[in-house]
Amino acid sequence: MIKSEILNVTTPRCEFEFAWLVEADTKFETPGVWKVTCLIPADKATQIEEQLTGLLDRWKAQLKAAEPDKKFKLAALPWAFEERDGKPVFAVKTKMKVGGINQQGKQWTNRPPVLQNAQGQPMTEEEKQAVNKMGPGTEGQVFLRCSGYSGNFGVGIKIQPEAAIIHKHVEYSKSATSYGFQTEEAAEPVACAAPTAPAVSSGDEF
Repeated sequence: MIKSEILNVTTPRCEFEFAWLVEADTKFETPGVWKVTCLIPADKATQIEEQLTGLLDRWKAQLKAAEPDKKFKLAALPWAFEERDGKPVFAVKTKMKVGGINQQGKQWTNRPPVLQNAQGQPMTEEEKQAVNKMGPGTEGQVFLRCSGYSGNFGVGIKIQPEAAIIHKHVEYSKSATSYGFQTEEAAEPVACAAPTAPAVSSGDEF
């Protein structure tokens, strides 16, 4: 089995989206996943984008060197330049399974993400529960553990949230539309151009 290098990266301060860092999200997977999407301001994302792309390029080269005659397909990447509320961001999707069963039939579990408060101190259980529901506007930094994978769904990069510091917590609350209410359309914001990265699409062969 070909083993990938491990790349550790700390994001700059960014907004959190779909954050499940205290309790795991069990809606689609059992026993659940810890996850967060990091919305990094596009003008602060050059270094992390280069680090992730470099890891992918090295992983592809490693696989090709090991099996030069094999055709590999690229899976969907967990990062991209996107827009949120008219602002360009570099969105990095992270996910870490709570546990599972390996090929030998043995159960394994991951350690929950280490959480720190704005002062850089480990959060108490009380503090963790206070930030359990993280809504839009929550800001922090995430320590990412990145590695390559190759399987039935293609070749890609797995990004796990090993630790996070919460600089600003905004309590999650359901929006009007999530209750099924109709709302008045706001004026369309003027779009800002996001930096462009070399196009790499899922399904591409190498």
